[in-house]
Amino acid sequence: MIKSIIYHLKAGTLLTTIRKKLYYKRCSKTNISDKDYLIGLGKILLGYRMNLDHPQTFNEKINWYKLNYKNKLMHDVVDKIEAKKYVISKGLEEIVVSNYAIYDSFSKINIDLLPNKFVIKNTMDSGGVFVCRDKNIVNINDIYSRLNSQLEANTDKHWAREFAYVQSNNRIIVEELIETPDGHTPWDYKFFCFNGEPKFLFVGSDRDTNVCFDFFDIDFNWLNVKQGHPHSKKKIIKPENYNKMLDICRILSKDFPHVRVDLYNVNGKIYFGELTFYHFAGLTPFKPKKWDKIFGDMWDLSKINNYR
Repeated sequence: MIKSIIYHLKAGTLLTTIRKKLYYKRCSKTNISDKDYLIGLGKILLGYRMNLDHPQTFNEKINWYKLNYKNKLMHDVVDKIEAKKYVISKGLEEIVVSNYAIYDSFSKINIDLLPNKFVIKNTMDSGGVFVCRDKNIVNINDIYSRLNSQLEANTDKHWAREFAYVQSNNRIIVEELIETPDGHTPWDYKFFCFNGEPKFLFVGSDRDTNVCFDFFDIDFNWLNVKQGHPHSKKKIIKPENYNKMLDICRILSKDFPHVRVDLYNVNGKIYFGELTFYHFAGLTPFKPKKWDKIFGDMWDLSKINNYR
């Protein structure tokens, strides 16, 4: 459980980490409400007391969203297999990464039947994958260690009171490896969509070494804000088919008041990544902190009744 908190948040000093551990341990022995639990957790991790009755910041609204918006469809699309089915149902089959195999347990994996290159991950994993670029030099125990450690880190999503991840069935998926012509992991474009409209994004780069995040407004103007990772030293160029990416985001986000749509773009070919409802669990600060409010202003919660 504590490993899950540390794995997801990776933020703060040793003292903050200790405070997180003690806080969760104490709360696990009480009947504290989800609302009060999140307020206390937020005070430790965000550095301020969230107002979940009248949320204003982005992180406040994410946590309000956990408590107040319950849509069964969310359960389906956070699963990496079901998410692909959802994308196909929206007429976007061309952006879905091909599956090689789906397993109910690790013991059923047969590497001999897989192609030389592939990606393998838990369907309910958050962020971790095993990338195989040559199966002839891969040790099956390394794959098991990676998948098992990620599964342990994500076993109990309820530590952050994330409705969409509760009571989900984890499986193992093996899929096509998408990489750049020079053999690297492609940049990850993550669009924050509200009421069916993308409003801002960040680009995850250097994913094979030291992950970097760069935020942009929806017109692809760089924003001087950090969250969890440093800025890239490389210039992030707007894709030529950027408007097509925006159209895809509108299609995939229109069923939800808020969702983050993750896409890849390799040589003009767009690929679907995943759908995320609770970015960083709504418990990771922005720097400067003013961006928490700026991003929060982009989400009009009064429209949420349209989705109930």
